[in-house]
Amino acid sequence: MIKSFGRRDLRLGSGVVLFAYVATHLANHALGLVSLAAAERGLRIGVAVWQSPPGTLLLYGAAVTHVALAFIALYERRTLRIPPLELLRIALGFGIPTLLIGHAINTRLAFEIYGHPPDYAHVVWALWHSGREGLQIALLVPGWLHGCLGLRYAFGRRTWFAGLRPLLFAGALLLPVLAVTGFLSMAREVALLAQDPSWVAVTAAEVAASERLALAQIGRIALLGYFSAVGIVLVSRIVRSVVERGRGRLISIRYPQQTIRVPRGWTVLEASRSHHIAHQSTCGGQGRCSTCRVQVVAGLAHCPPPSAAERATLARIGASDATRLACQLRPQADIDVVPLLAPSSPPAPRDAVTGSMERDVALMLVVLRRRATPGIVLPHDLLYALDRYCETVGHTVRASHGVPGAFTGERVTVLFGLDCVPREASRQALRAAAELDRRLERFRARLSAELGWATEHAIYLHAGVATIGEIGDRTSRTTIAVGTPVDAIQRLVADDDRAAAPTSAGHARIVASQAIVAAARGEASDDEWTRLSPERGGSIDVARLDAAQATRVAR
Repeated sequence: MIKSFGRRDLRLGSGVVLFAYVATHLANHALGLVSLAAAERGLRIGVAVWQSPPGTLLLYGAAVTHVALAFIALYERRTLRIPPLELLRIALGFGIPTLLIGHAINTRLAFEIYGHPPDYAHVVWALWHSGREGLQIALLVPGWLHGCLGLRYAFGRRTWFAGLRPLLFAGALLLPVLAVTGFLSMAREVALLAQDPSWVAVTAAEVAASERLALAQIGRIALLGYFSAVGIVLVSRIVRSVVERGRGRLISIRYPQQTIRVPRGWTVLEASRSHHIAHQSTCGGQGRCSTCRVQVVAGLAHCPPPSAAERATLARIGASDATRLACQLRPQADIDVVPLLAPSSPPAPRDAVTGSMERDVALMLVVLRRRATPGIVLPHDLLYALDRYCETVGHTVRASHGVPGAFTGERVTVLFGLDCVPREASRQALRAAAELDRRLERFRARLSAELGWATEHAIYLHAGVATIGEIGDRTSRTTIAVGTPVDAIQRLVADDDRAAAPTSAGHARIVASQAIVAAARGEASDDEWTRLSPERGGSIDVARLDAAQATRVAR
C-alpha cells in the first residue's frame, strides 16, 4: 500500500532540504579553522552543488514551499496558546527570512547580476568592512535552532532518533560553535591580506557604490514584501475571527466539566488550549501520537471523517468509531467530547525522561520465588529479605547502565537502551543478567543461612519496540515501558509460574528470548530454542542460559 503524500510530508521534506543547506554552510565555515584556503575549496564544492540548476531549483523551491506552507499553517492555526517550545520554533521560523534575505541578495544575487565572486575572501572582507559581521554570526542561531527543533518534533519519537540522540545533540551543539570560530579565523586572515593596499583596491573595486546601493534597495523591497505577507496573514486571521463571530458561526463543545463556544473550523485541541482546558498532547498536536484522543459522546454526525494520517494512528490503538484525535477533529456543529487521557502534572525537576517515546529497548524482569520457608514468615523478616533483594538487583543493573523501573515485591523490571543503540542495549542486559545471576546465587545462600529459606530466582530477557515514559506525582516518578515486548515478557513469567518451573535447576536461570539474543549478536542464533506457547499472545522462542553462556552471547 502506497502512503499518501500530504502537506505535512511536503513541509518536512522542504525543511530537511533547508536544514541540509544550513548544515553544509556551517560545516564550510568551520573549515576556516584549518585555513582560508581550505574554506575556499569547500565553498567551491558547495557552490557547484547548490548553484547548479538542479541544486538551485531544489534549494529555492524548498525555501518558497516551506515559507508558503508556514503562512498557510499560521492562517489555519486558530490559537497561539501552544507549548512554549513549539511557540519558540514558530517564532524562529518567521524570523529567519528577515536575516536570510539580505544575505542571499549580497551573495547569490550580487554574483548573478554583477558577477561578484562568491568566495570567502571577498565576502568576509565585505562583511567585516561594513560592520555586518555580527549580523552574519547572528544569522546562524535562529535558523539552526528552528531546524533542530523541527527535526525533534518530526522524528523525536522514532527508535533510530532515540539511539542517535547523544550524537545528534553533540553535533547540534558543536557545529555552530565551530562555524563561528571558523568565520572569525578567516576574518583574521583577511585582516592580514587587507594590509596590502593592492589587495584592498582590487577587492573594493569589485563592489562599486552604485552596486551596493542597488543591492540595498532590492533588499529593502524584499523585506517589505515579506513583512507585508506576514501582515496580510495576521490581518486575515483577525478578519476571519470577526466575521465568524459576527455571523454567529460559533459551535459548542461540551466537556465533562464545562461548555465552550468556538468558531467552526477549530480543532478540539485548539479549543481546549484557547480556553485553558488541560488536554494531554505528547506530540504537540501533529497527529503522530494518540494521547489527545477524545470520545465523541454526542454529535458524531457533525464530525468530518478522519484523514488518512488520523485513521492510521487510530488503527494502531484499535480505537472505536467514536474515538477521534482532538488535534485533527474539526467539528462542524455542536458536539460532546470526553478526553480519554488525563493531562499529566508538570514533571519534577529530577526527571530524566519526559513525555513518552517509542524506543527499541532491552527488557529485564527479575523474579524471586520462595519455594519453602520454616514456620510462619515474620513481616520484618520478609521486609529485610525483600530490601536486600531489591538492593542487590538495583546496584547490579545500574552498574551495567540499566534503569530500574517498578520494584513490586519479588519482581523488579529493568530497562536498557534509553541512551544507546539496540544492539548495545541487548548486550548490556545479557552482561547484567550474568552478573546478577551470580550475585543472586550468593544472596540465595545468605537467606538460607540466615532465615532458613529456600528461594529460587529467574531473570527474563526480551527486546523490542516499547513506549517509554514516566508515571507518578511530582515528588516520586518511575520510568516504565509498555507495549508488546512488555506483555511478552510478562507471559514468559506467567508460563513458568503455571508450570512451577524449577528455575534454579541446572544453573540455567536466565530465560532469554530469541529476539534479544539476535539483537545482541546482530544475526540469528544457533542456540537450542524452546517454543513456549502461553494461553494468549502467541508463541515465544526462548533459550535457558547460565551466567557463562549469557556472557558469551554478549561479546
